[in-house]
Amino acid sequence: MLKELFEHIQHTAQPIIHKEGETTFVVTTNGVVEELIPTIDLPHPDTLPLNSLDALVKLVRTEAANMDSPLYITIPSHLTVRCFGQPDPDARYFRQVYYEAKATDVPGWGESVEMGFEEMQIALRTRFQETADAVYAMKLLSDISTGSKVTFNNSGIATSVTAQKGVALQTNEAIRPIVTLRPYRTFQEVEQPESIFLIRVNERGISFTEADGGMWKLHAREIVKAFLEAKLADLVASDAVYIAL
Repeated sequence: MLKELFEHIQHTAQPIIHKEGETTFVVTTNGVVEELIPTIDLPHPDTLPLNSLDALVKLVRTEAANMDSPLYITIPSHLTVRCFGQPDPDARYFRQVYYEAKATDVPGWGESVEMGFEEMQIALRTRFQETADAVYAMKLLSDISTGSKVTFNNSGIATSVTAQKGVALQTNEAIRPIVTLRPYRTFQEVEQPESIFLIRVNERGISFTEADGGMWKLHAREIVKAFLEAKLADLVASDAVYIAL
């Protein structure tokens, strides 16, 4: 009796396999129905990781463009580009991603960064593309010297500095509250997207805070898309390659 009870419990605890046409389902003991997805056994290459747009362009031109079906390139983020083909109906519509390029060596810049005056001056030279406002910010920082006392007047629109044997602004002009800068935040082969930054100065240093609501990420993707369209113009024109954000 004990053996029969054990066999009955073991049998009723097993899931039920049900086949409907070409699809197989499993019904668990608690009534949950799940489709059994077979493992794709067709040979397919692994996604090739890349670190530059130049490598992506060369591989698309010399390798992937020889395929019968069109290629698709998307830019899901300012740091990633993917190249893939059409879904394969013989492999349950598996879509092969051939290449994925990632901008891995980008210095980047946070939404709000505060540094000492000298540190920020170094950052402006090493982590930003040169623009008129970057030159202005570097000159501003070079005109400030560290000392013992400083008075800041902040009207909410502009900040001015009056020094007393302390942090000294060599000119008494008001500090511009808004500057447009291009930090390195996407692939370094393309022009970096502009961002509006709010400047704030205090006794500890200076800060740059993003004031564009993160729109630079969309602009970065558009810049990368334009770069790829130019480099693959003939393939795009012949409908061999489609590029989208």
